[in-house]
Amino acid sequence: MATEKSIATLRLDGGIFCLDFVNTVCNRNKPEPFDYLSGFKELLEWYTRTGVLSTKVIHTLERLAKGYPQKAAMVFDKSIQLRELLLRLFIAAIQRKAPGSADVQLFNTYIADAYANIEIAWKPSLGQGELSFNAPALEQVNWWLVKSALELYTSKTLQQVRQCPACGWLFLDKSRNSSRKWCSMSTCGDIHKVQQYYQRNK
Repeated sequence: MATEKSIATLRLDGGIFCLDFVNTVCNRNKPEPFDYLSGFKELLEWYTRTGVLSTKVIHTLERLAKGYPQKAAMVFDKSIQLRELLLRLFIAAIQRKAPGSADVQLFNTYIADAYANIEIAWKPSLGQGELSFNAPALEQVNWWLVKSALELYTSKTLQQVRQCPACGWLFLDKSRNSSRKWCSMSTCGDIHKVQQYYQRNK
């Protein structure tokens, strides 16, 4: 019996926050892939699943969304636009191609909005400063994604980003010899093995 698709059962195989967000579409290789995110409420459920935002912040954003439903819908639309933008940027990087100039320009607008609201705070437990977004704004859901994507996109780790040939998900290849092929060996890898076995015995 197949597991029902839900945010609660969504695998987090990306290896980094921003790639897990891109992977909120199930099997991009299908003509009509399943989208786990249908509105701002589901977006907050996904944030709860990833643990990036505290319960207190989630509750604050829930109250804001109820008070300003039209604003929440607009922010959600920008989130989906950001998700598809990140997909294009990272696939271009995987293919060792320059990103489209329009995509770079669009990403820069997201960066400008996010970093206009960033703060630094000292974390005694870490013995270092930490960048965060504390403004009680619905746009927080995009700011954290932009921060994660920007840090990945401007680091050497970008060379580890791969795309699963079976489902189209993105992930970081942290294997010792950079040979990881599937987002998950227990899902896409096993499906591939079954398909190969079927073809051999057909």
